[in-house]
Amino acid sequence: MLPNIDLRIANMMKALEQVILPALPREQRLARDQAMLVVGQLHMMSQQWKSALRYEALSLDELIALARALASDAPASIGAPLETALAVAQACDRTSIAALEQASIALGHAVDAAILGGAEHLPLSQAAIDAVLDYALRHARRERTWFKANQLDPDQGDLPDIEAMLTAAD
Repeated sequence: MLPNIDLRIANMMKALEQVILPALPREQRLARDQAMLVVGQLHMMSQQWKSALRYEALSLDELIALARALASDAPASIGAPLETALAVAQACDRTSIAALEQASIALGHAVDAAILGGAEHLPLSQAAIDAVLDYALRHARRERTWFKANQLDPDQGDLPDIEAMLTAAD
């Protein structure tokens, strides 16, 4: 039987913390700092990996909602490319993190182009501005929660854990 991912990550952190770091000379500050960075990343990954598919799906769903809002009152020169990107994003394989990420990237490019007003640099309507700001608020909070384990957020105590954040979005 193969060890599960949690055990493998824990073993990597243990090796770094109990064997590799103590073996590094104190004057090798860069090497020690980099090893601790790897430990921190492994710790975050241990908290994130089981929720990664749900997180990516939620992120794509939120981006789809923004794209729909932008397309709903956009001129054809902006709405048509958004609709095309939306169709591709909605058809992606939701069982694959890679497919969800690729769909988010492609749709994100179309949303960016729409926000910039297309080739004509048309201004956004107030409804579109509101949709972008609402999306940005939810997206920022979601990302702050996702990376809460890095302990860099000054208000990390106010953020939910990953499971609570995902459950609230369902």
